[in-house]
Amino acid sequence: MSVFSHSKQINGSKIGSKQLIEHAKGVHNKAVFGYYNQLSFSDKYSIMDILKNICWLHDFGKYTKYFQDYLIYPEKADNLLKSHSNLGAVVTYNLMQSISQEIALIGYYLIKLHHSNLRDFELTIDPVGYREKIELEKFKLQIKALQDYSELLEFIKIDDSHLNFRSTSDFYRCFKNYFRKDAKIERYFLINYLFSLLIESDKIDASDSKIYIRKTSNPNAVDERKGFGKPDCPNKHLSEFDQKDLRNYVRKRVVEKTEITDILFYRIFTLAAPTGIGKTMTALDFVLKLKNKIVLREKRVPQIIYALPFINIIEQALREYELTVSNDLKILGHYQYADIFGDDKFEENGSNYNQKKMEWDTWQCDIVITSFVQLFETLIGYKNKLLKKFHHLAGSIIILDEVQTLSIEKLPLIGASLHFLSKFLDARIIIMTATQPKIFELMERELSITPETDSLKPFDLLPESNQIFECFNRTKIIPINISTESNCSTIDNENFIGTFQKYWTESKSCLIVLNKVQRSIDIFDLIQEFISSNLFENPIFYLSTNITPIEREKRIADIKSSIRKGNKPILIATQVVEAGVDLDFDMGFRDLGPIDSIVQVAGRINRENDPDRFGSPLYILNFGDCRQIYGSVTDSKARGALSNREMIEEKDYKYLVESYFEAVSETNQTDFSFSRDIFKAMKELRYDKPEKSKNEPKCISDFKIIEDSNNGMSVYVEDPNDSISELARKSFQDLLHQKISKEEFDSLHKRNFNQRIISVPNYFETSLELRKEPQLGENIYWIRAEDFNYYYNENTGFIRKPGNKSVIVSF
Repeated sequence: MSVFSHSKQINGSKIGSKQLIEHAKGVHNKAVFGYYNQLSFSDKYSIMDILKNICWLHDFGKYTKYFQDYLIYPEKADNLLKSHSNLGAVVTYNLMQSISQEIALIGYYLIKLHHSNLRDFELTIDPVGYREKIELEKFKLQIKALQDYSELLEFIKIDDSHLNFRSTSDFYRCFKNYFRKDAKIERYFLINYLFSLLIESDKIDASDSKIYIRKTSNPNAVDERKGFGKPDCPNKHLSEFDQKDLRNYVRKRVVEKTEITDILFYRIFTLAAPTGIGKTMTALDFVLKLKNKIVLREKRVPQIIYALPFINIIEQALREYELTVSNDLKILGHYQYADIFGDDKFEENGSNYNQKKMEWDTWQCDIVITSFVQLFETLIGYKNKLLKKFHHLAGSIIILDEVQTLSIEKLPLIGASLHFLSKFLDARIIIMTATQPKIFELMERELSITPETDSLKPFDLLPESNQIFECFNRTKIIPINISTESNCSTIDNENFIGTFQKYWTESKSCLIVLNKVQRSIDIFDLIQEFISSNLFENPIFYLSTNITPIEREKRIADIKSSIRKGNKPILIATQVVEAGVDLDFDMGFRDLGPIDSIVQVAGRINRENDPDRFGSPLYILNFGDCRQIYGSVTDSKARGALSNREMIEEKDYKYLVESYFEAVSETNQTDFSFSRDIFKAMKELRYDKPEKSKNEPKCISDFKIIEDSNNGMSVYVEDPNDSISELARKSFQDLLHQKISKEEFDSLHKRNFNQRIISVPNYFETSLELRKEPQLGENIYWIRAEDFNYYYNENTGFIRKPGNKSVIVSF
């Protein structure tokens, strides 16, 4: 009699679809294929033994009659007795005790939770013993109901002695001795790595998805791309180089490092260089050549992982990579708006959706370009859906771009996580930015972690970066009335127009960056009035999260086009333009903010190093919003960095940022307790405890790259002039009413739907009488097409002034 792991529905009836032994084989084979054999865990961990046992026994509980009946008749199943994880976990614990109690406990934990998020171990064992009698009876019934599993014995040796119930006190005592008293960060990486291999292999096999076999690549792909070529530099002094020469020089100097004999000895690399110097392609060139060395010396093909903070620069990087290596390699974009299907077509019956989604979620590709959220919440993670790809980090080459956008309070934790990722999982990491924060210095200071070998100390790919910065005179920062006094005067909107009029001329394109959305809207209106009343012809643009993502994308393209045509546009924006947005203005204004953010804005001015625009100004003013948006420390230290300075030239930006960062990262200025608490949770395996009190220790689940905003609500904007917005909304309604499948919605409409959602403060729910119907089950408000002009301005987006009209959500 066949025993099945899964079932499928045919003509209204369920039948077994995959034999259990074949599923176990598939999971084991896929996990072994994905296993990276150059890990650096302690020899006491018999990793291949653990992996073998958890793969073959993870579904052992499916051999019971209760589970087999559930596959065919789910409506009649006993939910308690058909559950299968605990039985396999206990058998694994009994089997692996011959190796060690610690390893047996790890095996138990991995199987017990292989269909769940990882959580605090205590939550899996009932330490007080309240449920022990129930669990004992359940265990006895399941053992009694076991069907013939002799087919399994060919691959794993278990006997009746392994089918004994274990008291929770056994688990708890072992847990206390190993996981708490002897807490180690090594154990966190080991458990997450093995858990990832198990759950990815399980899900890929169950969905009949494909494991992608990575390919070697052309190490000279950047050299051979049209418009690039092999980097060459003129025979003259660095100070005489133009922008193209400097880009070539930086790429040449960085790529030359791959010729160092022992370059593969190093694990962590840093690249600090000015904005507009071509770091994206420089890093790709370095990584492709480094990958080729790994292929030749280590006889393996590493995966390349490129992580960035924002969707717009993810898509920008994706386009650059596709233009360079897409003929050789499979590139996957893994972020909110990514197209799962790519060039493949969605089949109307949805038969290929699960496979494509699984391949997308598990990074089945040569190069993945993803977000900081995906990468760091996998690295410091507990969620099953994210940890599927944790093991892909092993042996990979990871590029982290724009790391200055990371919260300073989290930098010691991120530094430690990257350090141990390199140490235990042999990842190579390139950290690049225009303004390099001291991630590893903070790790050492705040978490007392010191690299044990030179291989784990950061290797500077561009040690002459100071000379590179000194070559640039593209811009200068000019503070206007910035004072260190706590009661210093600030500028208001009307006075800003006077300042703007004083410094700007119609022959200049201009970027104005504000800290608050409402202020940016008000300034846009005033600038528009000023331009109109003076009969100037400069186009005016607006950019912030107050307009839909699809409109932001179009608007950036329009701004680029306007600049190329010489129309001298004026852009009023919030911080969305700070990092990676490839725009080039003649001058700018910015509200007081973090110094590294100010330097990022300067990077959108004279970006191409035009000699006719040398010294283009970025004026810094204080509207008084910095403290509220960034906090009192940033406000105080930013004012301190800029006060009593008439002008800061670009050659001094690096020093300006470094001294500012030193000031804000002083122990008495910034609270790094969050990093310490989460790192301790990682060592103690405190993954998640949903109902913990405020006084209990933090869990890994408390970590988020972007903190949840409790004061924002999602609003869907339906533009009457945009037919796609109506189609996407109707498709979402159809999904809610089960008229179409999730597969169809996700593949055909999800991206369009998400690109028309904005987040606005909660207080507009009452001030504008926005409402949603409770039966939606989705926290989404809706601006109807007929109400579009009342609630949405085509220039500045959501209208934030209270009105009298109601918006009714009635999906």
